[in-house]
Amino acid sequence: MNWITLSLIYALTNAFYTTYNDKRNFNGYVLGIWRGFGITLLVLPLFIALPAANLPSSYFLILILQGLMIGVYDSHIFFASARFGGHASSGFMATTVLLTVFLWWTIDFSELAALFKNPPYLITLMLILSGFSISYWQMMKVRVSKQAESYLYPAVFALALMSIATRYIAIHGGSAYAGVIWYLSVSCFVSGLYNTVMFIFTPFSQSTPQTRHPKLKALTAPLYKGQGVWLIVLSITLITAKTLALREAQNPGYVIALLLTSPLISDSIEKKQIRLTPSALLTLTFLTLLVLLVS
Repeated sequence: MNWITLSLIYALTNAFYTTYNDKRNFNGYVLGIWRGFGITLLVLPLFIALPAANLPSSYFLILILQGLMIGVYDSHIFFASARFGGHASSGFMATTVLLTVFLWWTIDFSELAALFKNPPYLITLMLILSGFSISYWQMMKVRVSKQAESYLYPAVFALALMSIATRYIAIHGGSAYAGVIWYLSVSCFVSGLYNTVMFIFTPFSQSTPQTRHPKLKALTAPLYKGQGVWLIVLSITLITAKTLALREAQNPGYVIALLLTSPLISDSIEKKQIRLTPSALLTLTFLTLLVLLVS
């Protein structure tokens, strides 16, 4: 399964993921707790069965930092989904494409150096990236409020850094299988800890109905009809597809570029119909050209 197919699976699951809390309206930190600890518990037997590996301490540091970034990203996405709607959070995350591409070039300068040796290819790539960036903003400008933009900026940077960290985890964890398991067990556990701390020390808003144990009620709310279990399974699928795609792709930004389909998918989920505007078609055209160029 190549990185393009895996990236499309990532985009599809991301669309469901970012719209998950649109109508459920769970506390964002609670969903982060369920997601982080739930994934860890589910994959713990696979983690224990991993063969011993002499991994550098920097690898574990990246896993921990990844978990913290997941915590920031998850809570912002879940709160944004409940506050602004799934289309806002799904769509705005696609702005990380350019950020990830250029950030990766500063980290792995060898790729950019190779591109400079082929000016026509580099110019074509930059034109395509610029084209889809402009058409994307045209597509999204009437759909994301300024308030949503301000709230989601931390998640944008977190996703860009997470994508680069995921590539490192996937490549340097040994096998592809080991990289996925390390991510699902250690990083997700750390994200669960982050959300737990934030949940404990963040007071509920005044609009929250007063109950005898409001935080306990919020913490157990995802038990209803297996909502928490559904989130865990969806997240495992998303993370596995993303990690394997980032392991195979030349630049992590190309994988994130395919997230450009997520706002269209989430919009279709919300409105129960496929609606392609001229700017959306233009965006998809540039995305197709990008995939054809770098594949």
